[in-house]
Amino acid sequence: MSTHYIVYVSQADAELTQQDLEDILEESRSYNPRHGITGILLFAEREGRYRGSFMQLIEGEEAELETLRKRIFSDPRHHTKVVLERGRKEARDFPDWSMAFKTVARSELGRHPVFCELGDPKFQEKCANEGMDGALSFLCDFWSEAA
Repeated sequence: MSTHYIVYVSQADAELTQQDLEDILEESRSYNPRHGITGILLFAEREGRYRGSFMQLIEGEEAELETLRKRIFSDPRHHTKVVLERGRKEARDFPDWSMAFKTVARSELGRHPVFCELGDPKFQEKCANEGMDGALSFLCDFWSEAA
């Protein structure tokens, strides 16, 4: 049975804390199972005054995903939110995860040249202006490598 998906990127608020990340995961892992949503969240760390960037895949029923997307995009803990991909696919890539999570060091992104600047604040602008192909494949490949 096919499922819908959305992949987006966003820039973390400069004041984002470790507790904020834990709260985001707790909220996701509570909300998502009740709405039939699965997925993965990457947080690419960044040094300096910028905290980092998020890249997330959410999978589920189309209306539920759009409701969640609106909720996510209204969250002040991140900004410069850009949908990279959305559509249908044959099956869920993360069926057992209400929300898989990984913090990613910049060095880990080196093997993925298109996404190696994920933690950089300019990455979202580049995505908004030029688009970014291959986000879904990147997330699935990256998770497989990390496992």
